[in-house]
Amino acid sequence: MGADPFCSREKIEHQIIYESRHFYALYDIRPVVPGHCLILPKRHILDMLEFSDEETADFQAIAKKVIPVLIEQYSKEEKSYDFTSQIGPYSGRTVNHLHFHVLPRSKKDEYQKRNVHIYLDIENNRSSLLLNIREEVGRLRKALGYSPAQK
Repeated sequence: MGADPFCSREKIEHQIIYESRHFYALYDIRPVVPGHCLILPKRHILDMLEFSDEETADFQAIAKKVIPVLIEQYSKEEKSYDFTSQIGPYSGRTVNHLHFHVLPRSKKDEYQKRNVHIYLDIENNRSSLLLNIREEVGRLRKALGYSPAQK
């Protein structure tokens, strides 16, 4: 697995759509569907069971702030999303830092049309999602009322 990019704010700054005291919300650099974001602790941990009580409360608060905006921006009337994390050595996790995926879903997304598991064939369909991450990050920052200078 290489170095942990989530432990370097400089490496993820361009992806941050929102942050709280203990967490970042990032636009995924390899989105599987439009609006695919991550929520991750600033502190390097591998399992949510390591959260302090304060981090647990902050995790709930950032999820309740970010997820409704992602639904509004990408899922709208369907109000559908996947919320998942791969925890542990056999989970398929590719970055050795706890992170949660939030994937707004709609009946029009590529995986609904194909009716296949969301992680199958990702590489073949990702190029259209990578077109303008900077634009997506800007749009979501605006929708969340977030400016990186405020932290």
